[in-house]
Amino acid sequence: NESLSIIDCKADLHELSDDTANLNIVMIHKFLADNNISAQSLIDAGIVPKFEKFETINNSDRVLLLVDEAHRTQGGDMGDNLFSAFPNATRIGFTGTPLITERHMIKTHERFGGRLNEKGEPWIDTYKFDKAVEDRATVEIKYIGKVSKDKLEDKELFDAEFEDMFKQRTQEEREEIQRRYGSFIAYLESKDRIAEISKDIIEHYYTDILVNGFKAQVVASSIVAAVRYKYELEIAIKNKIENLKILPDGERDDERIKQLEFLKVQAIVSSMGNNEPGYITKARREAIDSDAKNSFKKDFDYEKPESGIGIICVCDRLITGFDAPIEQVMYIDKGMREHDLFQAIARVNRTKKGKNFGLIVDYYGVTKHLAEALAIYTDKDKDKLRNFLNVFRDINKEIPVLEARYNRILNLFSENKLSAIDDFLNQKFTDDNAEFEFAENCIEKAKNIKFRAEFLTYTKSFFDSLDLLFNTQVGGDYWIRAKRLGYLLWRIKGRYRDETMDLKWASQKVRKLIDKHLLSLGIDTKVQQVSVLSDEFITKVDTLNRTPKSKASDMEHAIRWHIKVNLEKDPTLYSRFKDRLERILNSYKENWDEIVKELSSLRDEMAEGRKVETEGISIEEAPFFDLLKVNISKTSDEEINKTKELTHILIVILKETAAINNFWTDKAAERKRIEGMIEDEIRYSRIPELSAKASEMATELMKLAKNRESDLR
Repeated sequence: NESLSIIDCKADLHELSDDTANLNIVMIHKFLADNNISAQSLIDAGIVPKFEKFETINNSDRVLLLVDEAHRTQGGDMGDNLFSAFPNATRIGFTGTPLITERHMIKTHERFGGRLNEKGEPWIDTYKFDKAVEDRATVEIKYIGKVSKDKLEDKELFDAEFEDMFKQRTQEEREEIQRRYGSFIAYLESKDRIAEISKDIIEHYYTDILVNGFKAQVVASSIVAAVRYKYELEIAIKNKIENLKILPDGERDDERIKQLEFLKVQAIVSSMGNNEPGYITKARREAIDSDAKNSFKKDFDYEKPESGIGIICVCDRLITGFDAPIEQVMYIDKGMREHDLFQAIARVNRTKKGKNFGLIVDYYGVTKHLAEALAIYTDKDKDKLRNFLNVFRDINKEIPVLEARYNRILNLFSENKLSAIDDFLNQKFTDDNAEFEFAENCIEKAKNIKFRAEFLTYTKSFFDSLDLLFNTQVGGDYWIRAKRLGYLLWRIKGRYRDETMDLKWASQKVRKLIDKHLLSLGIDTKVQQVSVLSDEFITKVDTLNRTPKSKASDMEHAIRWHIKVNLEKDPTLYSRFKDRLERILNSYKENWDEIVKELSSLRDEMAEGRKVETEGISIEEAPFFDLLKVNISKTSDEEINKTKELTHILIVILKETAAINNFWTDKAAERKRIEGMIEDEIRYSRIPELSAKASEMATELMKLAKNRESDLR
């Protein structure tokens, strides 16, 4: 509950001069020198710059400075001024990318006065990429390299970069490119190149990212390139929509087209000043007017047009310190290394439901030379670099993971004497009846809860890997296997009424693949499960099952589920149904035709529901009468008549529970009063066996009344 003060302007810095114990937030920019003129601009103007030390604001040694993003501004004038203002303060810096390599003249820990510990490290505490993934605080990051690029000798020189990128081209081709573009940055900004990459981005984004409801960021080499990406991406989207609309009815997906039509692209860039081209000004203002930065963070929602901003194009902005969990992919077309690279890729590792990984798609060539790009790690940090690369991996290195997860599923079935599972998943059975029998054996094995749980866990992992590699050649090879696994999951879910087997946890890509396959088999996963009492139930059982044994199993588990759901609503009646079910299964063991016949008869009886069985007791009263009756061992006419009279009295009291609004949620005093009245009536009913346990019976009757609230109204 500590008060918080925000220092909004430089003039308010004096508020930090007293010894009041409080908490203050101030931006580092408040510590700019008064003249706010760079030394370079004075030199250019022929003026010898003069420097003054920033005034001291507070000399106390009881000041604690907590500096976020401590690597970025602490080595410059503003950082110097901050420390001059509070010379005796304790300084603690927070940074995800400290300056630690030999090429950095002032290392972050030295700037903050950190001493080395016994491990030779200056940190108070560390929390690494791999540990965050292990703790599920972030997701793993995968990357796709789109270009081949040899080692750069000097990244600061455009000409060297140019020669490097086109080293494999002929002399004539290099001369033509040089003539056309002039410099490397001109090449990166060229419309033709950006248009071609934009087509590739939209193809990838449409097939791999948008389908799952996530968003993207494009990082360009300059403001000009970022804005050109915006316009070219919009053209690519328009062309993609037109191509999708001309597909035949069976292939066209109108929902996916609707997603693309809703999609918007914005460029979030800084102003280029007075000479800014009009098309850049237009794009920049459009982003401001649509509040692109915040709109981008929202889930896609057709009711909120601003949420359609799904791709943002940037140059320097929003690649550090920008948190948007919905961002899953970053398309990089800019040279980055060390801290900038670390900060940028971390934009895609925020957690969100359904997001199992972040993705970097590299059009520049950064990921081809990770050892160089990640020079933040020194030679003594090789283990840390190796740990980091375990959670920042080339997408091609996920292929063995996909294969291993598939094999784990095969092993599970083989260990349970279902060794033909690979043939089943790859559709290699030549006998349809044998194939159905094997599928039925798999479904029967899933009666074992441990097997079912392991199958679900392994399949989830496999589908996660498939989602990542879905549109690669290797991923495509697993589509049929995924469809067949989906079929087994759906059948197991239906047989055992196990909602955990529902594919809602799978990505949209994988679910669409399986749903389309099941629909081709006449199974619509969007249709609610048919009740055992429905007229459609028998038809569905006949459609899905070819043998009396599988029909009997489907009917048995459907009846068990119905009994389980309704047992508390009418304990006596459904206990009778349960007993009869067990008698049928025990009496007609292995005689599947007879079991199907008897289960059909039981189902018909359950569909009829309660009938008037006791003279003077209505169907409404029957469940309460039966609950009282089963607790009486002597069922003489006198005792039965007393129980009837008691039931008539109690039902009047119990109807109050349905007449009082929010009786079961908010009215504790009313519940206590009603239960007390019921207990008194039972205690003084002159039915010895009931009177002896009046309190227990009152509780049971109240529970039954709650479960039958709609019938008591």
